[in-house]
Amino acid sequence: NGGVIGAFNCQGAGWDTKLHKFRGFPECYKPMTGSVHVTEVEWDQNKDATDLGNAEEYVVYSNQGEKLCLMTPKSEPIKFIIQPSTFEIYSFVPVTKLGGNTRFASIGLTNMFNSGGTILDIEYVGSCAKIKVKGGGKFLAYSSESPKKFQLNGFEVAFEWFSDGKLFINVPWIEQACGVSDL
Repeated sequence: NGGVIGAFNCQGAGWDTKLHKFRGFPECYKPMTGSVHVTEVEWDQNKDATDLGNAEEYVVYSNQGEKLCLMTPKSEPIKFIIQPSTFEIYSFVPVTKLGGNTRFASIGLTNMFNSGGTILDIEYVGSCAKIKVKGGGKFLAYSSESPKKFQLNGFEVAFEWFSDGKLFINVPWIEQACGVSDL
């Protein structure tokens, strides 16, 4: 479904030779700055992902910041500051053009660190996206236009769409289906 880059600030912790255990050293706690870019994703690490690295446009989702933005291979990197003992996980998902001018990308269940890992399958048919997802929680997709309807396991359900392209639906865990749902 996409690529992931994790940024972690682990500064300020280490082995205490007197106590013989790991502990924090507050005098060493410092914010960390950096940047991420879609060209830094190692798309060639998986044969199935190689083509994903050739997209014209990507949606980038930051897990902890819960932010969504668009990026192209020519865009400026996303700059960040990470406080001590915290992290951010960036998901890079190729944008697909559906019927007409609609642009779409499925991020996955945002209550999971690797939200894209919850997506088992995606099929595009005309102006529709059929997504098989495993798990329960808040499903997020990017859609440049509001969908006419949204179905969960064959039944029309309510969804939230915002003008910045965020599209949300709550997906329940269905034990009988081993947590797999069709959107």
